[in-house]
Amino acid sequence: MSYPFTAALLDTSVVVKWFLPEEDSVRAINLRESHVRDEVQLYAPDILLMELANALRYSPLTSAEEIPQALELLSELNITTIEFELEILLSTVTLSLVNDLAIYDSYFLALAQALELPLITADRKMLSRLTAEDGVLNLATL
Repeated sequence: MSYPFTAALLDTSVVVKWFLPEEDSVRAINLRESHVRDEVQLYAPDILLMELANALRYSPLTSAEEIPQALELLSELNITTIEFELEILLSTVTLSLVNDLAIYDSYFLALAQALELPLITADRKMLSRLTAEDGVLNLATL
């Protein structure tokens, strides 16, 4: 599979699709497999792990035993995890206000912009407010 980037930051909405059958799960899995084959390098903020665990915890399709398994699998994929940075959070506030997004969603965007990477998302609210010019790519179009 060929993508218009060699590296990208993942939004939790994409990673959840690796573990739950949702719209565009196949596209998300293809992206993961491209990473495994070293065709693209994927990055994620460390808060993605908490968001993923929370999404799986509240899914009726996931058992309590499957949540730690999913987190371990994610760790084994060697996705570069970016530690929380206060400086990024400070720039997040402005992005949140300008784009009418939650702080935690805006943190992903601020980090992607700081790293000069596209942000891959399936989050409809984010996609309704941001474009490729902002550095956001819709999983559904990949």
